[in-house]
Amino acid sequence: MAYENRHEFMDGKIVLYTRNDNPTYHARIRIDGLDNYIVKSTKRTNLAEAKAVAETYFNDYWYRFRNGLEVGTNTFSTLYKRWAEVHQIGLSTHRLTYINGTANRYFIPYFGKYSLSQISDTLVEKYWDWRRNYWVSAAGTQKIEAAQKARPTKLHPHKSRLGNVAKIPASKTLQMEQTVLRQIFAWAVRTGLMTRMPHVKVPLQKKHGVSRRPAFEEEDWKALYRYLRSWAGDDKPEDKSNSDYQPLHTHTMSNGVHIYHRHLLRNYVLFMQASGLRPNEARQLRWRDLKIKKDRKGIDQLHLNIAPTTKTGERTCVTLHNAIEIVARMREQNNRTGPDDFVFSDRDGRPVENFGKTFKSVLDAAGLLTDSFGQVRTIYSLRHTYATFRIANSDISLHDLAKNMGTSPTTLFSHYSHVTATQKAHIHGGSLNKEKSRKGWYL
Repeated sequence: MAYENRHEFMDGKIVLYTRNDNPTYHARIRIDGLDNYIVKSTKRTNLAEAKAVAETYFNDYWYRFRNGLEVGTNTFSTLYKRWAEVHQIGLSTHRLTYINGTANRYFIPYFGKYSLSQISDTLVEKYWDWRRNYWVSAAGTQKIEAAQKARPTKLHPHKSRLGNVAKIPASKTLQMEQTVLRQIFAWAVRTGLMTRMPHVKVPLQKKHGVSRRPAFEEEDWKALYRYLRSWAGDDKPEDKSNSDYQPLHTHTMSNGVHIYHRHLLRNYVLFMQASGLRPNEARQLRWRDLKIKKDRKGIDQLHLNIAPTTKTGERTCVTLHNAIEIVARMREQNNRTGPDDFVFSDRDGRPVENFGKTFKSVLDAAGLLTDSFGQVRTIYSLRHTYATFRIANSDISLHDLAKNMGTSPTTLFSHYSHVTATQKAHIHGGSLNKEKSRKGWYL
């Protein structure tokens, strides 16, 4: 961009110039004590008139700055950049990845061009409608199509194809975005970049259908682990003699990498259902974080040390008993089991970032992609299955379960109240199968 006809006034505090052969003068204004320049068009082609307009700008902005008023030199984009720089250390890697992705995908495209003085309650209110309709809009549809055509590169070997993006965002998703926006705007107010905190509140929407989270019911879970056993090539001879056994694939796995990753996914799915971990918690697990300890009755238990860089910080998680057998099999099948090696890693020792796409393909092939309410199951459904089975088939309190899962009893109750009702079936005229609960079929 070429700058022409440059003229300085007031010891360089006002600079007038034209650019790109356009005769209109632009003003660059510097206010002592303000970090950034103020750049505005004078909308004048005459130098004397442009100088008069620039002096008016200078006096106006000088008054605003001296009286603690919003100067308007910062846009939301510059605000977010400053906020992200300040919070690089205070937030976990997982949290930063989520916030940066959300900001680049939604916040900056919507708020980015507005100065902070323009961010009003009305503008924020309109964001929620824009956000709910984004992926069904022309711009969102175009992004999905472009992502689907994109090819992986060395720089972006796992480039997202937006295959799992929700066309209509869940209420929980919007509430998480609400929390981030409040954090950003509150920081702007505390640091003097904004003079007031805008009203940030997701409008309530009438709920349609069931609000429970998609999990696996007993028969579906049995079907899944049987499918995975066959899919990974781990069938035992007696499995094939079972009258209920059906061949689930005819693929010959001659490639060692394929075999390794199929074993890895099978073990991962079983482990996640036996531990109730979040995907990022499992991703950060190293072999040194797994400890076998005795309970009060002398029975072995698997304890997991969850990293402090995860969503809810450091904690100890006690898995279901069958996780011990799963881990033993993983040690036999994995080629990297040193103390500092990741539990779920590729053959080069790098942590597997996301099993989601392969898991989705497996569920689709097994006819288990959706639950009875039509909701699509994901990796997170394994955590929900763990919670559902523990609540329905044991006497564990919500408080103890919440502590083990790194969440709150209120959250558990809000999402699994339909399960807690089955615990009281004997009160409502039925009875629980204590034998099933005692044996722990879900283990």
